Amino acid sequence: MNELNFTKAARLISEEKSTNPGNLVPVFIENQSDFFKTFISEETETLENLKKNTEVRIALIEKSPESKYKRLFIGEMHLQLAIGRLKFEEFLSAVNDVRRANKFLSENQKKYPGFTANLRGLGFIHAIAGTIPKNYQWVTNMLGITGTVQQGLGELETLLNASRKIPELSYLENETVLMLTFLELTLDKKEQNNQKIRLRLASVKNLDRKPLLQFAKAVFHVSLAENDSVIQLLSTRKTDPSAYPLHYLDFMEGTARMNKMDLSADKYFERYIRNYKGRSYVYAAWQRRAWLKLIQNDHKGYKQLMQQCTGDAKAEGLTDEDKQALKDARSSELPNLILLKCRLYFDGGYYTQALSAIAGQPMSAFPTQEDKLELTYRLARIFDKTGNKEKAVYYYLETYNNGKATTFYFSANASLLLAKLYEDAGDKKQALNYYRKTLELRNHDYQNSIDQKAKAGISRLE
Repeated sequence: MNELNFTKAARLISEEKSTNPGNLVPVFIENQSDFFKTFISEETETLENLKKNTEVRIALIEKSPESKYKRLFIGEMHLQLAIGRLKFEEFLSAVNDVRRANKFLSENQKKYPGFTANLRGLGFIHAIAGTIPKNYQWVTNMLGITGTVQQGLGELETLLNASRKIPELSYLENETVLMLTFLELTLDKKEQNNQKIRLRLASVKNLDRKPLLQFAKAVFHVSLAENDSVIQLLSTRKTDPSAYPLHYLDFMEGTARMNKMDLSADKYFERYIRNYKGRSYVYAAWQRRAWLKLIQNDHKGYKQLMQQCTGDAKAEGLTDEDKQALKDARSSELPNLILLKCRLYFDGGYYTQALSAIAGQPMSAFPTQEDKLELTYRLARIFDKTGNKEKAVYYYLETYNNGKATTFYFSANASLLLAKLYEDAGDKKQALNYYRKTLELRNHDYQNSIDQKAKAGISRLE
């Protein structure tokens, strides 16, 4: 699975089924293949295939003799289906599948307490349950699901250590590294975790032939604004023509090159748009191609490419970046080029260039309210990242107070990042105050992702 070579996997599964028709492992691996296809492609056809096949496979496994793998496979297949449904915003069905997954995995843990493989699904469920704010925990209690982020991560850490020592569990090592990387970056983002994540990823053998782990490592570098490392990693990746394509890596490489003002970024966005058949980040890719035109002062080219960003901003399955691209496409105003360059340099971790892009510019260069808010927001972000916390707090507060009555995301994210500053400083009261202030701001851009981070912050502190 790590190499996403589903053709090779299907051949091996077929051979095993012929040789050992009673072996249920190939049935589970088939389901895992369908899950990864659904998760990566985001095509409705793959989800429908996963739904249909999961039901048949679970029925087959339920008829099998008792073993420590029986409930494990059924529980994990329910969890795979739940994650697939979440990708397509089928929330109610997904919750039911999580409940079933938790039931089977918990039963298996009680019956086989020494079987560490149970911790993969249970660790994931417990970590996610730990992000639910207290006022909504009655829902998880009703479903029989409890847990904390630290509990879930601890269980996955235990599983990772076991997978490196017990040959029977070695197949779980890479997938556990993958899960821990994303869960820690999303749910437990602490500076002290970074070295641990870096060492884990460095320990992966033949990473250049494992697209999902390349993706995880690229996301890690992006989270630390290590832009040159992203370019180095993705530009040297090997492409196996027989492997299932992970087109998002093209989008990531294009973004990294754009952050460095490398105009070759366009070919990566163009390739992503041409090859990817799902919806996520397609409008965002068109917008990034348009930004590259704007950087070259080609206003006509910018407008032509932004015309490709057409559709319904409220449509299902769209990321916040896609919704923002659709919104910007409806505006007749060009983005402020000074602020755009500052943003891109900042995203790449080039903080000196980001500050230089706006330093010394007259206020007339920022004529609109949005421009003025973005200016103080960008200054706050730069000072935050370069260690000047006093100035960062000043400009975050300036942005929050001046923008809280608007629908621009700058005020909400300023409040969120201010809360994180207070949390890191050990000021729990002020951190909770600004996490809650973040959630009070509604109808702004990037609502989903900002709210999720604020809720996770409240959950951590409470």
